[in-house]
Amino acid sequence: MPRTDTAPPRRRRLRRLVLAALVAVAVFHAAGGWYFANEIERRALDGAARRASTRPDPTIEVLAVDEDPLVPGGGGTITLRLPSDSEALLARGVWGLRWEDGYGQVAGIVTRDGASVTRAFLLVRGGPPEPGELVELDLRAWPDAEAAGLPVRDVEVPGPLGTYPAWFVPGRGSTWAIVVHGNSMVRTDGIRLLTVFARAGLPALAITYRNDVGAPADPSDRLAYGLTEWADLQAAVRYALAKGARSIVLAGYSMGGGIIMAFLQRSELADRVRAVVLDAPMLDLSATVDDNATRERLPVVGLPLPPSITWAAKTLAGWRFGVDWERLDYLADVSAYRGRRFLVLHGTRDETVPIATSERLRGLLPEQVRLVRCPGAGHIECWNLDPEAYAAEVLAFLRREA
Repeated sequence: MPRTDTAPPRRRRLRRLVLAALVAVAVFHAAGGWYFANEIERRALDGAARRASTRPDPTIEVLAVDEDPLVPGGGGTITLRLPSDSEALLARGVWGLRWEDGYGQVAGIVTRDGASVTRAFLLVRGGPPEPGELVELDLRAWPDAEAAGLPVRDVEVPGPLGTYPAWFVPGRGSTWAIVVHGNSMVRTDGIRLLTVFARAGLPALAITYRNDVGAPADPSDRLAYGLTEWADLQAAVRYALAKGARSIVLAGYSMGGGIIMAFLQRSELADRVRAVVLDAPMLDLSATVDDNATRERLPVVGLPLPPSITWAAKTLAGWRFGVDWERLDYLADVSAYRGRRFLVLHGTRDETVPIATSERLRGLLPEQVRLVRCPGAGHIECWNLDPEAYAAEVLAFLRREA
């Protein structure tokens, strides 16, 4: 005979409500997890999306340009309308400014009011922008290595997927520096450090790796945050050794820091590395996603993202896109880093890679890691806020260790 539900009507209704609530929670987490897994791929993993993110996006209106060469700190001044989010435009230090057919630098603030700011301005390339033209602030400070006054040569590095373009800056001695950019996918990240290595006299390479413009594409066209790219760095180290280097200083920005750590863990050439400079390094991708998720909002409703949705998104991203979160924690096992010295520079207001991961590295290797906290700096902005202090830290580290 068929079974009948003999529970009282109130209990049956309660069970239905509980079941409906569980289904709703499951659907909510599945849908939310799927959506934010897509966001993880778009913002962090997809090579095409990352390359597209480097395209200019000018939104700041020029009000006036005065090219008076007598203005201290630059070749003139430029007055810009303050956007609704004006924090970066009002930050101290040196920043690049790019527009459709030119590039410049802005330095100290000359005057400001509620609607505009006038800063010292140096024209680097092209003609000056016209009033009404839109420009974009650029933390890389120069459009290319030549504009920074570096005697750069274009070279090609043979690697596991083909030939990788690189910049070579000549120097003296047998210790070479190799600069690894972040997930911006452009070598111009590294110009700021290249200028410091040039002052130190070190020969230096600014390399590319798979999925960069001009470099071989990974079959997946996805960024792996070191798990594949370390082999491209190994090829650059092998190139430097073949050209006369006897020891290496590695320097990495953001994701480039993760590539360096993966190299130190895996490469047979890791023992040739003498010292490491890291700028806002990506040391634990899972912790970085967790940190970024605290500033996300749910679509439509606008509420903060629950940690359970973040967990679901990471789980789905691991399954759908092959993200190995455990292997991307370069702080889980630090045995491969022992015996080397690290200089780590990290902004206290970094909302891309949390400074907490650099503090973890310092805590795990207190005798080997010098951590420089840059007050007020965002992601890879330590140089911009105080170029001379940044250079002094790196040069002192090189004198001690390289």
